[in-house]
Amino acid sequence: MVVLTALQVEYEAVRRHMADVDEVELPQGTLLDVGRIPGLNWDVALAETGPTNTRAALVTQSTIEHFDAEAVLFVGVAGALKDDIDLGDVVVASKVYGYHGGRESTDGFAARPDAWEPAYDMDQLVRSARRNEPWAFLAPESSTTRPRVHFQPIASGDVLLGHRDSETLRRIRRHYNDAAAVDMESHGISHAVRMNRAMRALSIRGISDFADQNKATRDAAGSQETAARHAAAFALRVLRDLRPKRQAPQDSPAAPTVVVVSGPDRSPESAAWGSGPVVKVVGQEYLLYEGPEDLDHQSRDGDVLRRQSVARLVPDGNTRGTYAWLRQVEWVRPLPGPNHFDPLRLLEQEAELCRSLRGPDVVQLSRCGNSATLALAWPNDPMSGRPVGTLHELLPESPAPTDPLRLWTIVKGLADVAQFLERLSDGGFSHRALRPTAVVMQRPHMVLRDLGLATVPPRRGENAGPYQAPEQRHGSSVRPGPATDVYQLGAILHRALTGRIPEPGLPAYRGSASVPESLVHAVAGALQEDPSGRPKARTLRIALFAAARELTSVPPPQR
Repeated sequence: MVVLTALQVEYEAVRRHMADVDEVELPQGTLLDVGRIPGLNWDVALAETGPTNTRAALVTQSTIEHFDAEAVLFVGVAGALKDDIDLGDVVVASKVYGYHGGRESTDGFAARPDAWEPAYDMDQLVRSARRNEPWAFLAPESSTTRPRVHFQPIASGDVLLGHRDSETLRRIRRHYNDAAAVDMESHGISHAVRMNRAMRALSIRGISDFADQNKATRDAAGSQETAARHAAAFALRVLRDLRPKRQAPQDSPAAPTVVVVSGPDRSPESAAWGSGPVVKVVGQEYLLYEGPEDLDHQSRDGDVLRRQSVARLVPDGNTRGTYAWLRQVEWVRPLPGPNHFDPLRLLEQEAELCRSLRGPDVVQLSRCGNSATLALAWPNDPMSGRPVGTLHELLPESPAPTDPLRLWTIVKGLADVAQFLERLSDGGFSHRALRPTAVVMQRPHMVLRDLGLATVPPRRGENAGPYQAPEQRHGSSVRPGPATDVYQLGAILHRALTGRIPEPGLPAYRGSASVPESLVHAVAGALQEDPSGRPKARTLRIALFAAARELTSVPPPQR
């Protein structure tokens, strides 16, 4: 999927939704960001073309060829030409006019129309998205009233219009009087799309001005940012329902990220993980979803191969979606004898433990050949029907603290998690692999997606990564256990408070006026280097619930 924008403000409106981004340089020198939209099954190449139809056409053509793209979305801002269209509304081009085509003579200007229309399946996709949850990707706080979506023609040329009585606008009204908006790039992109017959494309434009003398004033007031944000949100809503027409080859960048390592006697269900986005496990099919960090992941530890992904049960007979956290363990050698360690038994033990602890719910447990698969229930969002997000989405991406409202949500949610960890500890187990993506936002509470390493014997070097506790590192003589879970909760809270993961040598967090002192002390205690100096999960839970109550009385920061 190629997403093109003309201006930086449009580019940033799309880029903020992307994850796992790498910069790619085309042979012509064009630089693009290539990554994913969490929750959507597309790889996205995002480019900023600059203004004018010529530039847009050249960048579009070279980008389509380089990535062998399936579809193109042109996302950005435009000027409204109709009085019933408001600032912030979105116009999707049902037709694109190149309004400069014509013949000038002594008789005046005679239009020679050049028009492009999207394919019928894209037409229907827009109409469906407009009817059904059109703003699923628009943040709730971004707009008090939802904009309208207009599926109407767009006029496109290389003139920046800033006067309602200009000759160019009079010409557009006379020859293309059904045009609802005007821009400077859609016509060029439509020409590039024509050269690729199977290409599907849409031009999606947020209204930032009325093509009049007040354009500069409205732009300065933030109208472009709002319009670009609305256009990006509706583009992602369309992309959610867009399905590929061809199956990506195994070595394509758009292929699933789960790759099977070969081994003897591999079962058919394990081989399916490498063949496409849908896997079949003992009669049940799952559609794999991509996600940030480890939500779509594979790793190998010696002879043990582990895979995991958020997945949807298909067909499930439920339009709102039934989702699961799908995990598979494969032993890539002949299975060991009866008196040896059996890695496949670990998932079976985890399923038994989930049932005894009353969560997460077991959807499916199967064992076939050299592999075992466990599917645990993953809650869905009742509004959008999509799988709910994880704590990863609430944490700051840059070294900056979380805002008070999100901090309250995080503290309250991790108190819920600590309560479950108490039950796990009472049974003689510990999670030892807590991280933001391991915590699922099942409102009004937060829950764990699985039991982590609870059924795996503790060992040095386990849980490598930024949330590894000191006792899990190589060289430590202390055995990981329930105190490890407390440290990892503290590390997540430290990131929420500072935007940084705690590291040796960094100064301790000392708090701020908007953070209760009790929360600062709780985090400091949880991050003690010596596990014996950390509070129990129960003590931390009580401290977090108390801090959450204090946070509700903290006044919001002054703007």
